[in-house]
Amino acid sequence: MRVLAIGTTGVNMKPLSAQLEKCHKEMGRGRLGVYFVEEELKKEVDWVIFLDSDDYYWQERAWREAATRTIAKVEEDGAEHAVLFMNLPYFRKSRFFPAVDISVLRAYRPDVVVTLIEEAHVIWRRIQIREEREKTGAFLRLKDVFAWRTASILLGDTIAKALGVSNIVVAVKHPAHVIYRIALEGARPRFYLSFPITYVRGDPEARREIDRYRSLMLSKFVAFDPLTMDERVLRLAKKRGHVAVVEAEERWLLPPGVKPAVEDEPELYPMEIPADQVEEVLLDIDNLIRFKDFRYILQSDAVAVYRPFMRQMFHRGVFSEVMYATNTAHKRLFIYMPPEDRLAGVDSPFGAGVGAVEEDFEKFLAAIEKFASRFSAG
Repeated sequence: MRVLAIGTTGVNMKPLSAQLEKCHKEMGRGRLGVYFVEEELKKEVDWVIFLDSDDYYWQERAWREAATRTIAKVEEDGAEHAVLFMNLPYFRKSRFFPAVDISVLRAYRPDVVVTLIEEAHVIWRRIQIREEREKTGAFLRLKDVFAWRTASILLGDTIAKALGVSNIVVAVKHPAHVIYRIALEGARPRFYLSFPITYVRGDPEARREIDRYRSLMLSKFVAFDPLTMDERVLRLAKKRGHVAVVEAEERWLLPPGVKPAVEDEPELYPMEIPADQVEEVLLDIDNLIRFKDFRYILQSDAVAVYRPFMRQMFHRGVFSEVMYATNTAHKRLFIYMPPEDRLAGVDSPFGAGVGAVEEDFEKFLAAIEKFASRFSAG
């Protein structure tokens, strides 16, 4: 299995690669070949000069030659399983580059493209800290990181389409075994976990219950979890003068006991971001989150919905995911809706054609397991 893994600068690819190698070894599959195009590129060019250059053709040629040498190393090593990491695209002075040479990537013969993503504010701060230490001349606003991620996903789709493979977008804060199974095993079925977030964020009891559900599902199935990225935390940032401060404890990420493949460095928090930069992304934050979650649905075989009317509240995000999965993505739905969530005298909004709606959690889980068994049987 050969994986082409791309992502913006600032996505922590090195820690992820170490976790993937660990998973591979635990599976008893020998050596996993791990390669980084940027390491090869930096052997031949001064990194700051390369990024700052106005010679677009030189930048393109230097990248192409570095990618070619790296792929040659893959062939020389003869690893049965390999992951080729590269930052795509680069971003400097409001400009994306280079134009990717598909013929070079075709020589690698990837089985899948994986586009790695992480919270925009985390990447923004990580680059700021790196700049304070290394003085590379990097400058970007928070909104640039959001645009950069979108460009990376688009480029991943373009490369995958040209090569005739899939591009799977996944956050690096998923558990390592989930990313490994998606990327290096092509595991199916894949589920998207839909559950209330916004209106129960301040409810400790509800959060603990939802986290138990997430922990169970991530241990039993290959699942995309929307809270492996928490960018809505930007709405909770406290304004102090001209900065907005994001505190680590405000985040809602993976449940206790579930380890992400990549964790935030403690030095990132408390994170101070210019308040005007936060304000300008808050205008689009819900659309950006929705785009990411809908992408996960498109990549899944089914959607597992947990208590869409928890506390007898209408959870708009969950309902929009149900509608998208049904009407646009045409995915199977499994919905857990216990009796206490129903309003007296109000019928369930989910008709027979929507999917399996269960009042008992064990029956809900059994229906999902029965669906999953079809893939292993096939």
